[in-house]
Amino acid sequence: MKPDSFYMSSLLGRTFQLTFIFLLFFGGIAEWITRLDVFQAPLTSPTMGSNHYHLGNKLALLDADVRKNGPIDCIMMGSSMVDVGFDPDSFQKRYRELSGRDIRCFNFGIDSSSVISTAALAQIVMEDYHPPILILGTDARDYAIPSIEPGPVNILDSSWVKYRQGHFSVEGWLLEHSYLFRYRQHLSQLMQFNFKSTLRSYAPREFPFRPTGFNPDGRISTYINNPPDPLDTSYEVTYYKNIYSSYQMLDQNLAALERIMEYNKLGTQVIVVEMPVSDGLYYFFDNGDADYNRFIARVGDLANLHQVPFWRTEPLDSIPDNGWSDYNHMNVKGAEIFSIWLGEQVSRVEIPRDIEVFQP
Repeated sequence: MKPDSFYMSSLLGRTFQLTFIFLLFFGGIAEWITRLDVFQAPLTSPTMGSNHYHLGNKLALLDADVRKNGPIDCIMMGSSMVDVGFDPDSFQKRYRELSGRDIRCFNFGIDSSSVISTAALAQIVMEDYHPPILILGTDARDYAIPSIEPGPVNILDSSWVKYRQGHFSVEGWLLEHSYLFRYRQHLSQLMQFNFKSTLRSYAPREFPFRPTGFNPDGRISTYINNPPDPLDTSYEVTYYKNIYSSYQMLDQNLAALERIMEYNKLGTQVIVVEMPVSDGLYYFFDNGDADYNRFIARVGDLANLHQVPFWRTEPLDSIPDNGWSDYNHMNVKGAEIFSIWLGEQVSRVEIPRDIEVFQP
């Protein structure tokens, strides 16, 4: 090789090395910055590879809570009924009044989730945070929604959720390990002065969430005791009719329920709670109480099999008429009543403290 050629080859090699070192150095700095609370606080939550706006929000809130306050004592999971129906502040206050002990609980209810998508998220929650108590808020809808419906699909098809379930992908791996990758779209949009989807101050949809994950609903329903109009073609009425008429409990959802219950054998106290529903919801079942009682009996049988408490709320009839926002969602008043009751029940449960807890 000619001296000039050797020199150019050597120079080119050193250039590549220096470029790689600089990229590694500045990439490391950028990764460190994106992990800081001061960087994340003004930004909307990353989507974690999902089309579901709830998933990234709840995960970011839970991470921030644990970083600030330490390991979590309990997590309640479920659908939008949990999201708007469980107020950890009211729960914790009542628990402390009765037990004399502090407890920290987080609301990880996800809008439109079913038990099969909740089970996938429960796996992640258990692996990352190891809550001593895992509460599943459930209702009849959880078992009638197939996994191919948009609600569960938006969670189950997330590249990050798939990765956590053992299905490797480069995107899933990067979402798990790199905050810089999680916030890459934010950085790109900020460089284009696009603030609407990147800054919290421009995204009021995120504001209702409290630091505990609770999403309070201030609406008050005026129709929950009335049978639905057969000619009503509104989304709410047609949605409930599609789910509850010819009501069926799918095997895939019952199997997912059992996967959640099995954490009871690993040192976590699993509790299943029937989420309250208004009397008006029964109008949507072809067989009325018989269909609903089939749901109660099947969940109760599985709870007995796995030695998991299953707490009923329907016989209590504790939510007043002004405590509902629609047929099966409590508003902020109903959530307070339900959460106080739940705090009373959990205060009688001994929390297992000898298991490993998450360290931020």
